Amino acid sequence: MILLLVGLFLGNIPSIAFSASSQQEINCLIINLEYVNCTWTEHEHNYSFKSRFAHKETLDCPKYLRIDGVNMGCMFHYEKLLRFNTLKTWLYSDNGHLVTEKEHNLKAYVKLYPPVNLSVVEKKDAELWLYWNITNNVSCTESEVRHRTDNNSWKNTKPTTRPSFSLPFPSKKRYEFQVRARIESSCGESKFWSDWSEPVYWGSLKNNDTTGLLDNMSVMSLVLCVAVATVILIILSCLLVHSERLRIILIPVVPNAGRNVRDYLAALFDNYDGNVEKWLSMPKDLENGFKPNFTERACPVREYRIVSQSSTDSESILSSPTDLPSDYQCMHSY
Repeated sequence: MILLLVGLFLGNIPSIAFSASSQQEINCLIINLEYVNCTWTEHEHNYSFKSRFAHKETLDCPKYLRIDGVNMGCMFHYEKLLRFNTLKTWLYSDNGHLVTEKEHNLKAYVKLYPPVNLSVVEKKDAELWLYWNITNNVSCTESEVRHRTDNNSWKNTKPTTRPSFSLPFPSKKRYEFQVRARIESSCGESKFWSDWSEPVYWGSLKNNDTTGLLDNMSVMSLVLCVAVATVILIILSCLLVHSERLRIILIPVVPNAGRNVRDYLAALFDNYDGNVEKWLSMPKDLENGFKPNFTERACPVREYRIVSQSSTDSESILSSPTDLPSDYQCMHSY
């Protein structure tokens, strides 16, 4: 009985291994209509990969995706409109045995790159306009815009085929915009949106958390500046104490005005015998300018006297002045 059970168990081992191998899944996705990326779920062995679009030849994988030396997936070239054809893939083990095969309908399995060159323009009619570009000039695309103010929740807009978006009457807040794209329904709608683009901003941020963070940074900067200034002052003090030369440079000696005046007076009376003009070294022309350059003869002056007349005469007359020589004249010579 035991031998029978062991035999049945050993006989079922290959079927169990085949069942596990048959569970391998291959998932393929067309990236930006440029190449096909196929990956598989089991990564314990180095599988080899083959693929073929309908009406095309079977190709070995030209480029494997590897992690730690183990094949994780395969990338191969995509040609225009091949996504409407059936793709057939095969996965083989190291010894060349077929592990799994699968057929793929890739019409709805297209993922584009995120839009690029986002820009925001404020128009004169109180509107914000957002513009962007689709990578590789992919046609038949639609875009979805999302925006928010001051890090609040996102607001998504309805998908549009135009590479632009307008927002009327913006408030005095900071706006953040992002865009994603996919193949639209007229060209076979894709199930996959691209990743969101890099954000673009307009306005100023008014966020309490950010303000608090900035305040903390300001306080830290102030404390750091005070600490650095204190250290510098301590170093300068030590240098002043231990370096006389540095002390003289930084704090020059104030001259003694009283001593200087005393020295000047001593030089005046000792060396120049009290002659100020000689001490000042006045030019000869300037010195002669102070000397008189003219002479004048003195004119004698005589006073008038009042002489009384007879009592009958009520008037008083002035006496005649003292006679001077007729040839006398007051002369001035210069």
